[in-house]
Amino acid sequence: FCEYLLVSQTEPYIEQYYNQERNSNDRWLWQVHSGLEQSIFLHSLKVEVPLTEIYRRINF
Repeated sequence: FCEYLLVSQTEPYIEQYYNQERNSNDRWLWQVHSGLEQSIFLHSLKVEVPLTEIYRRINF
């Protein structure tokens, strides 16, 4: 377990938690992404995903 996202259902807001060192449980980093113009880099998959894709079928 090295990364997880908390995705809001009511606004374009995502909290990202990822473990900087896979063998350590005390190196978790926290990052907030808000607004549809942002992207999230998923460290565990090495991909960048725009928030517009995550919220593609959601109207606010």
